[in-house]
Amino acid sequence: MGLEKFCQSCMMPKDSDMFKAGTEKDGALNLEYCNYCYDNGVFMKSDSICTAKDMQEFVKGVLKEQGVGKVKRWFYTIGIPKLKRWKKR
Repeated sequence: MGLEKFCQSCMMPKDSDMFKAGTEKDGALNLEYCNYCYDNGVFMKSDSICTAKDMQEFVKGVLKEQGVGKVKRWFYTIGIPKLKRWKKR
């Protein structure tokens, strides 16, 4: 599965029932990012999530709250540094 099938910030699968596209300032959909990461043309939580490592820790925390085990949390977040948002940095 190529990385284009995931949100390019948090790695949420685009085929997930929870996935909704992010939006630009003009309301246009941005299909690269989910609405949890990108809304109204800006990245959400940009004051606390500044690096791929920050995003990995944030997503692991959300997954832990959802009852996902440690190995799966690692597996679901290992590719985050390779995503478009973080690859530039």
